[in-house]
Amino acid sequence: MVTLNQKWEPKTFEDKLILNYSLKNPGTYYLEVSIGSSRGNGNWPKKSGIRRIDAINIMNDNSENKIFGQTEFSYDDFQKTVSNKSVELIEAKKKLNRLVIGQVIAGYDMFEREYDAHDIEMVILCGKGDPALEWVCEKRNIKVEILD
Repeated sequence: MVTLNQKWEPKTFEDKLILNYSLKNPGTYYLEVSIGSSRGNGNWPKKSGIRRIDAINIMNDNSENKIFGQTEFSYDDFQKTVSNKSVELIEAKKKLNRLVIGQVIAGYDMFEREYDAHDIEMVILCGKGDPALEWVCEKRNIKVEILD
């Protein structure tokens, strides 16, 4: 069962990929999670810009999913919630490409620095794959899900 908060509904192709993935992978999803702010906990240099991760899934054992849109949680609350948890760091794109691979790798390193997550798994959701880039992802331990 997926519990969608009334403030969020999937609008973009990427949102729909995340929703479809959540139907098969239970957890608590936080969308558009910020990283890289000098005001955050990563001790980033003052001129660092904020970046956003498409979704973080805090994996759990039950079959109920919750999805929180960007405006439905605070940085501080998320920081407390994710501490010492196993998470999936998710980037979603229409097609698997080198840009999204770079985003998930940079997101992993920055998320690890900023948040005290226990275990981080990189996931790319896409509507269309590419066999050569899927091989690259497998080599780098990046899970690729090709969804309709």
